[in-house]
Amino acid sequence: MNPSDQQHVAATPPLRRRMTDTPLATPSAGGALRALSGLLRLRCPHCRRGKVSRGWYGIHERCAVCNFRYERSDENYFQGAMFVNFMIGGFTFGASLLAVLVLSWPNVPWDALTYGAPIVMLLFMVLLYPVSKIVWLTVDVMFRPVLPEELA
Repeated sequence: MNPSDQQHVAATPPLRRRMTDTPLATPSAGGALRALSGLLRLRCPHCRRGKVSRGWYGIHERCAVCNFRYERSDENYFQGAMFVNFMIGGFTFGASLLAVLVLSWPNVPWDALTYGAPIVMLLFMVLLYPVSKIVWLTVDVMFRPVLPEELA
């Protein structure tokens, strides 16, 4: 190893331990129900008292009650919320399509479905993105319990 490589290695800061690297835990049925109650009220997944959202699109950095940091790892933490958002949007689209088909059979408004359904689905997914962040955070806390250093 030449001296310039040694200087580069010495100058590289150590990687920060990601909070999402904590051990997995299997949630109990009671824990899942408690998490669901907090989720439905859009509350902190740890203490279920503090508000997670700030306005419609904003998320607080920490819980005002227990000081839990909502973005548990790096700036890409909420990318999983996009997956949750696509799941919610896809399920809603499928359920809505089925309802329209059943309720209007045999005179299904195909033109309205062809042009209106994708627009409504896109709007729905944009409006529900903040909720999908809270769903993602709640599921993450259920399977990766909060560590004491995350509250500091």
